[in-house]
Amino acid sequence: MEKKNYELIITIVDRGFSDNVVDATREAGASGGTIIYGRGSSAKENGTSVFGINILPEKEVVMTLVESDKKVEIMRAICEKSNLDTEGKGISFSLPINKVVGIAHINKFNKNEGKQE
Repeated sequence: MEKKNYELIITIVDRGFSDNVVDATREAGASGGTIIYGRGSSAKENGTSVFGINILPEKEVVMTLVESDKKVEIMRAICEKSNLDTEGKGISFSLPINKVVGIAHINKFNKNEGKQE
């Protein structure tokens, strides 16, 4: 079997906007993603205070494992659909992946020449 190279695309957006990211990745050829909830801590996002209670901005982190040759197209789709070229809308970056296990659905898809089981 041919060895595939993978990248992990990580996209961080304000809470409530991860659906745009996941929709963009699927439309561009990814099979899905994982969403993790978090909060921002940058100096610019100290949060606002309401009645003396500090409210920190909530974030969603979308992690999408993709084949390396599809990375640019998928990141472009994320940027366009999520307006990441606008300041304060979020960030998306990728990291190379050395080894992957547990992605049988991707391997089945590749073995059957595009026919998913």
